[in-house]
Amino acid sequence: MKRVFSLFAISLLTMSAWSANTYVKVTSIDQLEEGTKYILVNEEASSAMGAISSTSTPYGTSVAVTIQNGIIDIEGTDVVELFSGEGSDDVLGNHTWTFNIGEGSHYMCWTSGNSLNTVNSSAPENAMWIATLTDDGVVLTNKADNTRKLQYNAGSPRFACYTSSQKPAVLYVEDANVTPPVTVAAPTLPESQEFENSLSVIITNNEEGADLMYALNDGEFTEYTEALTITETTTVRAKAVKGDVESEEVTATYTKVGPVVYINPYVKVTSIDQLEVGKKYILVNEEASSAMGAISSTSTPYGTSVAVTIKNGIIDIDGTDVVELFSGEGSDDALGHTTWTFNIGEGSHYMCWTSGNSLNTVNSSAPNNAMWIATLTDDGVVLTNKADDTRKLQYNAGSPRFACYTSSQKPAALYVEYVSQEDEAITTLSQANALEDDEEFTFNGDAVVTAFKNGYLFLRDESGYGMISGVEGTFANSQVLNQGWNATKTSNDGWVWYTDAAGLSTSDETNAELAAAQKLTAFPDESMINAYVYVEKVNKGFLPIRVLPLRDDNTSITIASYPWAVNQPATSGDWNAYGVIVKNGGTLEFALVAWEKYVEPQPEGLRGDVNMDGAVDIKDVTPLIDYLLSQDPTGISPENADCNLDDNVTIIDLTALIDRLLSGNWAD
Repeated sequence: MKRVFSLFAISLLTMSAWSANTYVKVTSIDQLEEGTKYILVNEEASSAMGAISSTSTPYGTSVAVTIQNGIIDIEGTDVVELFSGEGSDDVLGNHTWTFNIGEGSHYMCWTSGNSLNTVNSSAPENAMWIATLTDDGVVLTNKADNTRKLQYNAGSPRFACYTSSQKPAVLYVEDANVTPPVTVAAPTLPESQEFENSLSVIITNNEEGADLMYALNDGEFTEYTEALTITETTTVRAKAVKGDVESEEVTATYTKVGPVVYINPYVKVTSIDQLEVGKKYILVNEEASSAMGAISSTSTPYGTSVAVTIKNGIIDIDGTDVVELFSGEGSDDALGHTTWTFNIGEGSHYMCWTSGNSLNTVNSSAPNNAMWIATLTDDGVVLTNKADDTRKLQYNAGSPRFACYTSSQKPAALYVEYVSQEDEAITTLSQANALEDDEEFTFNGDAVVTAFKNGYLFLRDESGYGMISGVEGTFANSQVLNQGWNATKTSNDGWVWYTDAAGLSTSDETNAELAAAQKLTAFPDESMINAYVYVEKVNKGFLPIRVLPLRDDNTSITIASYPWAVNQPATSGDWNAYGVIVKNGGTLEFALVAWEKYVEPQPEGLRGDVNMDGAVDIKDVTPLIDYLLSQDPTGISPENADCNLDDNVTIIDLTALIDRLLSGNWAD
């Protein structure tokens, strides 16, 4: 009995492959036959007609479909199938047809206005349709009123009867003999970008079982087996191949550039203490990478928008039309606000608000409308006008422009000119990283400890990473360093670190979220230098050759031999390796900091519960059959579908599941 049931299920599997869900376009009136099924389609919008709405003005709803090589597979959609009745010729020679929705007596009809409805009888003329072959395909006109044509309204969207020119709705006919085209998903390349020394490019496979191919510039395609190391400007082309089918080709260009040299750098103001007399500032909207330029002289003046590049938290305004604001003397008002004046240029042109949204200039700093209240917000330091505290300097992305608004536009935050000088207060690691080599500085921001080992302290804040060498004491992950420590900035082939550090101590604050290690699942790029990461499930046996294989994409990363690198684990097995990404010459390496025993995650789910409803029953058989046919895991658990526990899902698992349903036990 078990075997008979199993063979029956296998026969079901075979029959399911011939289920009729495919439709092709009707290109001849001769393709209209009694009892055949049709659907209504607008090809431009890839939309087919669904159920007819029951509103006071009924219409056919719009259902998205995919048209591939002229074929539509409606399986799993809400597309309505129209069963054709008997066609007949009228006195004018027109061939008319009725169309039953479903297999009952619900005939598609036109009633009044644009309404598309149903009636229970095929007799009325408004339930009859004249089929006409047009350049778009076969369209349907109502027999009761030949000004009413079945069309698609892209604005609503919907299918209904229109006299005006909407989009065409054409007939597709069921054809069980066609097979939906086989396609292969294209791989993914990292976005086109610039790099300085070298760049590791990982091609991601998006099609299970496909082979990846790549080509450099105009070269021939070759098999992709490991991450590509790019050292010169290169265009990478990639495609996936599965059997005889190839995916679309994807391309990206990686451009080699020289080291960044800042001529006129500005960094974000993150504290009111950074506002000082005589310093220079610019107004920036970071989302649009836009800074304020000259103030327009129109009847409603505003600050023009100038495109800038924000890299590593730094803006270099050299060669741009960005306006520099010279700060005047700040003063406290009766409410405790510190107000500032800002001179545009070095003359007496004070930035002010006049009326409405206008941003203008005056020759005197005395009026309140030329004074600005500086406030620290989540977006940065923003400016509110003293004469009217409903007026805030903001960025209008729609125009685009900088002006004074009461409504919520985009933030305009202050950036301050970075001046390289000894003992200048540095508040972010991006500022410290921008210093010249061998320059001393004082750090007045919050830096979070991400790792400490053998006198090397790894730091992180929201602007970047850094490392201090030669550190004494004990520091714990997630601790925040107190402000005011001194150091000297240096570098090694672009790897930023700080030496001669003094005054280091930890505060009681913690920022575990910011400091948490990142799981490394792909070879890192330049932005990961000094990032605190870990590689999951490293086997001790790989350590003598000092290479960690990355499980997700089969690429590898070299373990660095640095003084802080720890010895391999004492026992064999799988471990998580914690460390920091460093740069050694032109190579990115993984400097070990600590080991942690890897614990195999507990498997989730229930063996045989293919549809994930919490039970193993007959309802799991159909989704398993569907998966074996399509290999589409949507809506199922492939892990639960592995019924015979051999790490594969095959027809054998279907037999095992059916045997389990018959006997109540797994045949282990």
